[in-house]
Amino acid sequence: MADWLLDQVVVKSGEGHTLLQTDKVTIRAGGITLITGPNGAGKTTLLEAMAGLRLLTEGRIWLGEAPLWLPEKRNRLNREVLLGFGIAMQHSDAQWFHGTVREELSYSAKPYRKAEKDWDMRMEATLLHTGLSLDMLERDPWSLSGGEQKRLSIACLLVCEPEWLLLDEPAAGLDAEGISRLAGLLAAHKAAGGGAVVITHDLDALLPVADTVIAVDGGTVCEAASAADWAAAHPAAAPQALRALAQLRAAGLLPPQPEGASGVPLWPAPRELAAALAGRLAQRPAAALAPPARGARAAAGAEGAYAAPPAAAPRATRGMAALPAAAAHSAEGARAAVRGVARARAPIAERFDPRTLVASLLLFSTALLTGNGWLTTAAGAAAVLAALVPLRAAVKPWLGVIRAYVLLVLIMGLIAGIHFMPLSFDMDRALSSVHQMVKLLLVMMLGMPFMSLMTPFRLQRAIEQTFGRLAWYGFPVTPIALTVTLMFRFIPLLSREWGRFTLIAHARGKHGGKPGSMPLKQIAPAFIPYLRSILRMAEQLADALEARGIGHPNARPTQGFKLAFTRQDGYLFAASAIASIILVLFEQL
Repeated sequence: MADWLLDQVVVKSGEGHTLLQTDKVTIRAGGITLITGPNGAGKTTLLEAMAGLRLLTEGRIWLGEAPLWLPEKRNRLNREVLLGFGIAMQHSDAQWFHGTVREELSYSAKPYRKAEKDWDMRMEATLLHTGLSLDMLERDPWSLSGGEQKRLSIACLLVCEPEWLLLDEPAAGLDAEGISRLAGLLAAHKAAGGGAVVITHDLDALLPVADTVIAVDGGTVCEAASAADWAAAHPAAAPQALRALAQLRAAGLLPPQPEGASGVPLWPAPRELAAALAGRLAQRPAAALAPPARGARAAAGAEGAYAAPPAAAPRATRGMAALPAAAAHSAEGARAAVRGVARARAPIAERFDPRTLVASLLLFSTALLTGNGWLTTAAGAAAVLAALVPLRAAVKPWLGVIRAYVLLVLIMGLIAGIHFMPLSFDMDRALSSVHQMVKLLLVMMLGMPFMSLMTPFRLQRAIEQTFGRLAWYGFPVTPIALTVTLMFRFIPLLSREWGRFTLIAHARGKHGGKPGSMPLKQIAPAFIPYLRSILRMAEQLADALEARGIGHPNARPTQGFKLAFTRQDGYLFAASAIASIILVLFEQL
């Protein structure tokens, strides 16, 4: 079994934000490593980078002597390394590709080419080992409870017998029995010579079986230590069992913890603890006569060693009521200034009125599309590129579409210029076709980051405020606005959901392609679960709309805010108008 080595790994998002950054991190073989940290710290990104589900911006990852990414092949994973581990994603209810539990187990084991002669026995033994009954083999995985699906996801890994288990919050959704069984599974896997890397927030349950703890915060691996050293360095986060041991040691019922006792068990087994307590009490028959106050003080001292510091006292606010009128006006002015700064620092999707964006886009697009000369198109291209410079992060996901369209423009221009009777090539006709498609390309490029400049909710509010008076005449303004909003909200969800299924297919299929791509043979098994997931999302959305009273005949909607034109909207529309006038002037030349 081999160690993991992460050497100067950097992972960035499509917008260029750093999601993960590590120095040299080694995860030893044959041990259980816990990854802990606050929500959004980068724990899942770290695990997905180890599994080859994230492209590395910088750095290398090794499993023993084998690199995760093949150096001689661009964006290709080392299949030998992929077969050395199994990964269970955080949301186990989204990884099922087949109709029965038996088929899911067989699908997981397919890349390993396990022998068929003992397959049924191993599959049944794995189910029982994870706490699932054999009658579940013919059940639909989607019909299982959340905890049962979590156990099934682990069973899909154990049945393949990988050396390493990569688990993303496996204790989430499990009851006490399930968590205890999970700890037993990890201990058994370790005893068999395997290793595990586990993301968890439940240190009480998993710290006893852990060897190492890695702390991640802000996308950086900020600490890596043995479980005992980590617990000693973070008493406020120590499990309850450690705090109880501290109280027993403070009361003199257990020997003190040895200094620098790295590698020793965090706490003894129940039998060992009972024997130690019995021996200590036998040596101190007079301990029962000790004043209770002393024990209470000792227990309080021990508890304080493993407790979070007391919360700071709330600030006094009574003095605020005595502010004079002038100070109150000053405070109101300060709040207004703060609101102005907040507007200036607001996300770009909240800076402009959607009506201004639509009007500016229509005005400039009309001027560009009505132009007939190459000079007008060149000026329009310069204006589009200048507008896209601050929006380049929003355009980056569309670069593949832009490249494909440019290739299509060249092909269509070539086809348009060909004459067969007689065989010749008409350059003017080809350039005319290319010219029209280039203008469409410029408008398309300007519209691609359009939704990044507004939120679906602000778009809905813009439609309602603009056409709201038509509702007096029976025009369905609110349903139309809601439909448009849901379309713009649902389309990104479709893309994001397909990307999630692509990662799951990568993780379970063990193919060495680039993350985000899916082999043709895996599209069919993933497509039906994808549709089921979309239908479930639509059902949840319908329930949410009904719970909010949307569509109820007696509903009286309230508005939390109203859109208002600002100075920034004026600047934007003025810039669009000036650019349109320039295009018209170029057309007259």
